[in-house]
Amino acid sequence: MKLAEKGLDFKGRTAFFFWFSGLVAVLSMVWVIILSVKLLQFSRTDPTLPSYYVTVAFLCIAVSAASLYSFYRLFKTRRAFSKNIEIADGTVTYCETTDKGKREWQEKLRKFEGIALRHYDYRGVDSWYIALIHKDRERCFPVFAPDYDSRLAPETEKRELLARYGSMFGLVTSYEKKEEKKEA
Repeated sequence: MKLAEKGLDFKGRTAFFFWFSGLVAVLSMVWVIILSVKLLQFSRTDPTLPSYYVTVAFLCIAVSAASLYSFYRLFKTRRAFSKNIEIADGTVTYCETTDKGKREWQEKLRKFEGIALRHYDYRGVDSWYIALIHKDRERCFPVFAPDYDSRLAPETEKRELLARYGSMFGLVTSYEKKEEKKEA
């Protein structure tokens, strides 16, 4: 079994939205910088402009430059990211590449404690995933996550899928029930 993840691996509408909105954001920030520089030039030649225009222009240049730098760092970080996990012949091979470097390890599948189905709530949306569990939290990782439409699968289907993964890997399974929201 191979699991692969890339930082900018967008497809379809998501890719179009990401690249289009990124282009609009960069062009907007560059345009603000150009207009602010022009305003600074006019403030030196036109004495009728209010004096606070210079402060506003410098503020706009600083905010736009900081935003461009943040956008560049985010893009660079996401472009460099990749994660490859291979589970074969009773061995787990893990390789994660980021802009800070590469992290690799290899471990026998029998050293993992088990496989668990966990529920979580993210921004008000209930979902779940199946993960390989290890004593070292750094070596735990998900092996299955449902897509948005199948996140509301019945409990029986979730348990059957968990049992299938447990028998496929030869590990003990655990089912962590969803915590009920406590009302005060």
